[in-house]
Amino acid sequence: MDTCWKCNNKLQIIKNKAYHYTECGLNNIYLQGIIQYKCPECGEAGAEIPHIKDLHLLIGRDIICKSERLTGDEVRFLRKELGLKSKDMAETLSLEKETYSRWENGKHSASTSIDRYLRLLYILNVSEKEGKVLHKNIREMLNRVAIRPPSLKKMEISPAEWLGGLETPLFNEQCA
Repeated sequence: MDTCWKCNNKLQIIKNKAYHYTECGLNNIYLQGIIQYKCPECGEAGAEIPHIKDLHLLIGRDIICKSERLTGDEVRFLRKELGLKSKDMAETLSLEKETYSRWENGKHSASTSIDRYLRLLYILNVSEKEGKVLHKNIREMLNRVAIRPPSLKKMEISPAEWLGGLETPLFNEQCA
């Protein structure tokens, strides 16, 4: 790419400057070693970002592993990486749509348990997408569990069930 896509003038190539990657929805991501382009005539700018899927996995990993609670922008990033609409994410997290919206917009913060639940959901989804299947369609399974009041239902487990080897995935569509 050597001409501006807006005005067709010759582009300036920038190689040794960190690229502020705001396109991902986060304000604190800077990429090193990225080829950038800027048009000296109209000011249009862009960058070549290879392996965006892998880049987003690294960003997601850093978000998930941080010890502080998630920010609204991080919550939005994780939701988008999961491919969910905000109403679906609210349902998955057992939150009212308005409550989830306030969390994502940074007006309120979620409880520690909801924060951890979102991190778990992301981790399991990434594991599934990368071929390390822990559960098929984890989001649907999570939507079905913990929706009724607790009861002390008797569980009977035969030795053959745990001594005979567990099937993979351990949790399946019959869960809940």
